[in-house]
Amino acid sequence: MSTTSLTAGNMIAAIVQWLILLVLLRVYVYKPLLAAMQRRKDNIAKQIQDADILREQAQKLHDEQQALVRSARDDAKTIIAAARREGEEQAKKIVETAQREANYRQKAALEEIQHERDLALSEIRGQVADLVLMATSKLLERDIREQDQHHLVEEFLAEAGSLQ
Repeated sequence: MSTTSLTAGNMIAAIVQWLILLVLLRVYVYKPLLAAMQRRKDNIAKQIQDADILREQAQKLHDEQQALVRSARDDAKTIIAAARREGEEQAKKIVETAQREANYRQKAALEEIQHERDLALSEIRGQVADLVLMATSKLLERDIREQDQHHLVEEFLAEAGSLQ
C-alpha cells in the first residue's frame, strides 16, 4: 500500500472538509460579500436617484433663471420705452414753452414798438405844431393869442391825423 493512496476514509474526510470549508465560506465570506454588494447596489441606485432629483432641481432653477432674465429684459424694455416717451413729452413741453415765450416776447416787442411809434408821432406832431405856429406867426407877422394858437394846433393835428 502506498502512502498517497486514496482511501474511502480519506475521501470522506476530504469531502467533509470541503463541505465545512464551503459552509464557512458561505457564512463568513459569501453572505457578507453579497450584503456589501447589495449595499453598494442600493447606494448607487440612491445616488442615481439623487442625481436625477438634483438634475430636475437644476433644470427648474435654470428655467426660473431664464424666466427672471426674460422678465428683467421685458422690464428694461418697458422702462426704456417709458423713459423715451417721457423724454419726448418733456421735449414737446420745452418746445411749447419756448414757443409761448417767443410769442410773448414778440407781442411785448410789438407793443413796445407801437408805444415808441405813438410817442414818436406825438413828439413829431408837437414839433410840427410848433413849426406851423412859427410859420403862421411869421406869415401873419403878429402874435396869435394862446387860445387861437391851441385851436390852430388842434385843427392842424386833426388834418395831419386824417392824412395817415
